[in-house]
Amino acid sequence: MSEFAARRKQLLEAIGDGVALFPSAPLALRNHDVEHAYRQDSDFHYLTGFDEPQSVLLLTNQHEEHQVVLFVRPRKREREIWDGPRAGVEGAVNDFGADAAFPIDELADKLPDYLG
Repeated sequence: MSEFAARRKQLLEAIGDGVALFPSAPLALRNHDVEHAYRQDSDFHYLTGFDEPQSVLLLTNQHEEHQVVLFVRPRKREREIWDGPRAGVEGAVNDFGADAAFPIDELADKLPDYLG
């Protein structure tokens, strides 16, 4: 079990029947079209190791199949040329240990399914 998975497991045990939602840190603009170097929110990074903006981590014991869910930016070739590679939905599951992952645009639609 990875260090991040162990941390998530410990938090899930501590929250019991609760739900924890962690948003990633926002992008910070330096001037009109140039961003500062991105730094992930410390709590988000501590639990996931995922260093991409526009992401949300959901931890829940109220769903039968998924306890760890990541909402992330999907892979888009044209954006990756400018912004660098993205893990995408598949990478969130395969590389970062999420039980399920969805595009960030689906957060509002999927969230009620995980709130019991």
